[in-house]
Amino acid sequence: MSYFAEKHYPEVLLPEDLDAYLERGWYRMGQTIFTTHFLCFDKGFFSAIWVRLDLLDFQFNKRQRKLLHRNGRQFRISWQPATITPEKEQLYRRYRANFPGVLSPSLRENLLDGEEYNIFSTYEITIYDRDKLVGLSYFDLGQHSAASIMGVYDPDYHRHSIGYYTMLLEMIFCQKHNRRFYYPGYVVPGYERFDYKLRIGPVDYYHLPSGDWRPFAELAAAEIPLGKMNTRLELLAHQFRQHRIIASIKLYPLFEANLFGFWNAPYLDYPIILTLQTQPDPESQLIIVYDVRTEAYHLLKCSPFDDLQFYFNHNYTNTFSTDRYFMELVVVDAVVFANPNPELVCDWVRANF
Repeated sequence: MSYFAEKHYPEVLLPEDLDAYLERGWYRMGQTIFTTHFLCFDKGFFSAIWVRLDLLDFQFNKRQRKLLHRNGRQFRISWQPATITPEKEQLYRRYRANFPGVLSPSLRENLLDGEEYNIFSTYEITIYDRDKLVGLSYFDLGQHSAASIMGVYDPDYHRHSIGYYTMLLEMIFCQKHNRRFYYPGYVVPGYERFDYKLRIGPVDYYHLPSGDWRPFAELAAAEIPLGKMNTRLELLAHQFRQHRIIASIKLYPLFEANLFGFWNAPYLDYPIILTLQTQPDPESQLIIVYDVRTEAYHLLKCSPFDDLQFYFNHNYTNTFSTDRYFMELVVVDAVVFANPNPELVCDWVRANF
């Protein structure tokens, strides 16, 4: 079974292994590697669109060259294998205190997850204003690619665009060391916080149905996965209403259980679902989803997973209204029926339930 959200725990990660993960839309998380294609911010649901830049024939534009030249005159820059020092931890604390989101308590915890050994081949860029460390970034090297992991800077130097500047320097490093693909992570349509990654150049995006990379400029709004799922489920809900079948479209905040779970179980990982009122088995739940990878509806037989609080605490789950959100942690027992046509799905439900 292929998941939208998944995490692996490799003990060793060769450069060619990292290339393969990155090419499939995966990314580093501490000393693990994960993928997800949907996100929840402040109860808002979004698609995560993985992007990369092909550096084979890339040239910096005028604005980028100007920033590189201006900062290059003021700051002292160096590239080297990554280390964690008290000086860097101090800069990280200053950066974290002004960061608008959630960051790990320390640089070491962010990168190493409490481990002593780094399974990634990580390099760093340091930016000094005379003897003062004002910027820092970390990036992982594969055989033919690199992934930008984290940029940290002194808030007093915000006007120098140091976070963006270190990304440009990482790209220069890649060009000099024959790394063709540069992966800055994901962007989130409708959530501007990650849009800075689109400024690095003409990026490509990971296309879920085909598993290949396509120009981001050609990504149509109607093809953004979450919106497409919602549109298709609305079509099916309309079919149900015409035949007086009671069903509700719900958002599912627990879709990332595969990233946080203690057990390897087939957790439901769709962020938006259609629930049927008719339930032939009191021990199970019938849920309909639309899979953008196969472009088909799937009628799933699911069962509850009792240990919800191992994954999500009450303070989090109680903030969601059950009118709009489905708040039962469930696992998928079987795909009962699959078809791309909403009319045929409706007919099947009418005939069987």
